[in-house]
Amino acid sequence: MRERRTQEDRTAATQRALLKATIECLVEYGYAGTTTRLVANSAGVSRGAQTHHYPTKHDLVVAAIEALFAEQARVFDKAIRSVPESERTIPRAIDVLWEIMTGPAYAATLEVIVAGRTDDELRAVIHGVAAGLERTVIDLLVRFAPEIDPETARLLINVAFALVQGAAVSRYGGFGDPDEVIALTRQFAEPTITAIRAASTASTRPRT
Repeated sequence: MRERRTQEDRTAATQRALLKATIECLVEYGYAGTTTRLVANSAGVSRGAQTHHYPTKHDLVVAAIEALFAEQARVFDKAIRSVPESERTIPRAIDVLWEIMTGPAYAATLEVIVAGRTDDELRAVIHGVAAGLERTVIDLLVRFAPEIDPETARLLINVAFALVQGAAVSRYGGFGDPDEVIALTRQFAEPTITAIRAASTASTRPRT
C-alpha cells in the first residue's frame, strides 16, 4: 500500500513546484513577463494555493532565487569534493563556476539582477544570496588549499566571479568569445594569486 503523504509533504511539494516554475518562467519570459498566474499555471497549482504560499510575485521570485543559489552552492561543494585532492585547484573551481553560470537556470539570475537595479529590496536579496555562494567557494578554497590565506582567497574569488559572470553575460548576449575568456582565466589563476599576495603585502607594509 502506498504511504499517504502528510500535509508537510504536500506543502513542500507545492512549494518546490512553484519555485521550479518561477525559475522556468524567468528564463522563458523574463522578469517583466513573469506573473503569479503564469507561474501557478506552469506549476499546475491553483491560484489560491499559490497566494497561500507566496502572496506576491516578489515573494515568489525571492524564494526561487534563494533556492537556486542554495542549490548552486551545493552543486559547487559536491563537484569539488568529488574529485581527488590533486584536482581541487583554482582552474577546476573556475570550470565548475563556468558550468553553473552557463546552465539553463542562470538566465533567471541575470533577469533578477537586472530587475534589482531599480528595486532596492530585490537587490539586497541578490547580494545576500550571492554572498552565500561566494562564502561556500572561499571556504572550500581555504580548506583544500591551506597555503592560500583567507584574504587572498576572497580577492581571488572576487576576480574569478567577475570574469566568469562577465563571460556568462557575453554568452547570453551572443558577443565576444566567452570560452576564450574562461581559458585565459584558468591560465592566469596562479599568477593572479601571486599578484594579489604581493599587493596585500605592500598595503600592509609599514611606511617609512
